[in-house]
Amino acid sequence: MIAVTCRNGEHFTLDPGHIERVECDPDTVIHLVDGTKYVVSDSLDRLLLTIRDHRAAALFLQKRLAGGTAELADHASTVRDSALRVERRQYRRDGDANSAGASARDRDES
Repeated sequence: MIAVTCRNGEHFTLDPGHIERVECDPDTVIHLVDGTKYVVSDSLDRLLLTIRDHRAAALFLQKRLAGGTAELADHASTVRDSALRVERRQYRRDGDANSAGASARDRDES
């Protein structure tokens, strides 16, 4: 669970696995898979860092509980404060993956 703050100052937790998408124009709005929307005071960058830290901690504990070797990297403190890179999807969301793939295939053949 991650902790977030509503615009009215109310604090609550969310399961990051239930987040469908996040909009940030002009307010940060979290859309859950069940259709619930939350307007939060956290910025998109702060929210992404929180989710990343949560998933890293969960993976670390999972490895440790499974008997694997999970060790913190020496550079973990610098990675935590580094910039996030967000990339767009290669294909469109409407499921028409062939249009993007076909144009790339046509360029390769010529």
